[in-house]
Amino acid sequence: MILSAGSPVLLAEDNLTPPAARKIVIAWKDTREARRAVADAMPFLTDAQEVLVATIEEQDQRSARESTGDVVRFLMRHGVKARSDVLGIGSGDGGQIVMDISRKMGADLVVAGGYGHSRIREWAFGGMTRSLLKQGSINRLLSN
Repeated sequence: MILSAGSPVLLAEDNLTPPAARKIVIAWKDTREARRAVADAMPFLTDAQEVLVATIEEQDQRSARESTGDVVRFLMRHGVKARSDVLGIGSGDGGQIVMDISRKMGADLVVAGGYGHSRIREWAFGGMTRSLLKQGSINRLLSN
């Protein structure tokens, strides 16, 4: 549904608590889908008390910091109080790492781009979108 909706999809947490969206984590990857998710979430982001732009270090920390820094500057120009963090993945699941940081921060909304991969790739490597879909302990806004 996320990949074909043509609009953002808000997935409620398991207990159906409406998102207060006071503390928000943006699961950032420099892709079209993530940029669209940030734009789609702007009404939530402008009202938030705290926004964390979190990315998983995939190649080098410098480019990850530059990318998240660009997002933070964009958000700040729109009046959003934002900061960034580059997370090391180690051997863990990226989606689980984002959820862990969200819980530590006390976030009540995770914003992410919804990505589609081939079935073989999903089976072999998993995926951030799939991992976030499985997490019902927090509200999630996904865009494609």
